[in-house]
Amino acid sequence: MQSVTIPSGPWAGIASAALVALLSAGCRADAVDRLAASGIAPVYNDKTGRLEQLVSDRDGDGTKETRAFMDGAVIKYIEIDRDADGSPDRWEYYQSKPNVIDHAEEGVSVDRISRREFYADGVIRRVVDDTDADGRPDKWEHYENGSLVRLELDLIGKGYASQRLVYTGAGDVARIETDQNGTGVFTRVMPSEKK
Repeated sequence: MQSVTIPSGPWAGIASAALVALLSAGCRADAVDRLAASGIAPVYNDKTGRLEQLVSDRDGDGTKETRAFMDGAVIKYIEIDRDADGSPDRWEYYQSKPNVIDHAEEGVSVDRISRREFYADGVIRRVVDDTDADGRPDKWEHYENGSLVRLELDLIGKGYASQRLVYTGAGDVARIETDQNGTGVFTRVMPSEKK
């Protein structure tokens, strides 16, 4: 049996299930039939016979919402149509070996990205978000070992973080800080410092 590295990433489960089924069955017809029954369809290159895509109807409504672009057993990227309007609104890009997510983007189109996620070894490290769709970031998330440790927000529309929430390892807010002047120096607001 051929070995495969299970892909990591928010939407990689579809691709990993399909890869395991295909490779464990040696890409035989019965594996393709099992995938089809679960809403996943492999697409092969007509000339080379190499796996090029895994297409999935995640919710069983007859519309293919997820398309993983493959180079054999290696995921290159995945397109996801989360709102079922016929166009992708999330793109995940993978490292070639092993199949580990590198970064992801979300938006109304590939030309209008509002959210960017960055990963290290398949674990989320930071997110840059344009929550009000004005073309510039206004929310920054920072992670350590996959846990949110700091959230920075532009609450005054100036293009820089004016408020910062710092989290404990348990996910609770440890303190809130502000920077109203854009100097990069934050002052603790809550809880107030002991005197």
